[in-house]
Amino acid sequence: MVLLDYLKWRNDVSLEASPFNDIDNVILSCLAYIDFSEFFTNSNDSYTIEEIFELFCKNHSLDEIRESKQFTERIALLLEEMVQADRFKGTKVVHYAEDLDKEKVKQFAAVTFILPDGTNYISFRGTDSTIIGWKEDFLMTFMADTEGAKEAVKYINKVSKFLEGNLMVGGHSKGGNFAMFASAFCDNVVQERISRVYNNDGPGFRDEVIKSNEYQAIVHKICTIVPQTSMIGQLLANESEQKVVESDAFGLYQHDAMTWKVTKENFIETELDEFGKFVDVALGSWLEKIDDETRLSIVSTVFSMIEETEAETFYEFSDSLFKNTGIIIKGLVKLPKEKRTELMTALSSLVKVSSKTAFSKIPKPAERLRIEKKNNL
Repeated sequence: MVLLDYLKWRNDVSLEASPFNDIDNVILSCLAYIDFSEFFTNSNDSYTIEEIFELFCKNHSLDEIRESKQFTERIALLLEEMVQADRFKGTKVVHYAEDLDKEKVKQFAAVTFILPDGTNYISFRGTDSTIIGWKEDFLMTFMADTEGAKEAVKYINKVSKFLEGNLMVGGHSKGGNFAMFASAFCDNVVQERISRVYNNDGPGFRDEVIKSNEYQAIVHKICTIVPQTSMIGQLLANESEQKVVESDAFGLYQHDAMTWKVTKENFIETELDEFGKFVDVALGSWLEKIDDETRLSIVSTVFSMIEETEAETFYEFSDSLFKNTGIIIKGLVKLPKEKRTELMTALSSLVKVSSKTAFSKIPKPAERLRIEKKNNL
């Protein structure tokens, strides 16, 4: 069973009969990927999920969505199931906000859900398909706070004034990072109302954030949920509780939370697999070898070449893949010698670190013999 199966099996069980759980959290965090700007003319608008779904179906074909390979598009199928029964019946969708700023390198969106039992869940959108959104992700490796993270703090401080009771905060991918950051650096009076923070396979932080009093004040409230082959969720540091769950997908595709395996009311937990551990160690070791100034230079150089294609999203980029790849290659040739050397050196360093990490995980001959004997018993 995965998320859609959970809704089909448990959607008729009210929150009163079976309280909010980790699976409900992931569902609400994923809903932030829906483009609610189609319905919200201003931030004061309010809809029920039933109203949102009806409006959504006027503009979109669910049959086409079912065939989509992009999990952020298939999120609407969760909404289709949610409106069928009692668990989320009448859930209010409020305070939608989004801000995509190319100059400031900011990709931000958030929405708040008020559940039938009065639970408030503030959901931050993860990385979308925009090139700006991905560039902001890379900025996290050398910046304590990106523009999107700062916007998340403003959002939670603002909307909390209109909400009654405790707050749950969450997000998927970069949205999980924003959820943690916003919960740590929001106003104290808001932080006291936060009962739980969910980071669903989102990256962590630089050491200065991890060691800050603000982060340490809320780390006990954070629950990080990752698939067994977690890649995004292993980037940078995070001292929070971590739950590893099974997925029916492979490799990077496990980042799609709709593939995470569930029982009737819990995720099926497991341990981080060898590749997930490899990503954690290899990328961590590589980043330690590159100073902040070099990281900034590399990110700026790579994305300046991508931006030369004039594509706004990676979907647009892939639609003219041959042409755009040619533009990037020409841009690489035109780079000053020191920039080309910088990129090649960084790439070479990553390959060496990855090889060293992979080699260190290969059992020595004596250990391999012991394992083989054990397996043959």
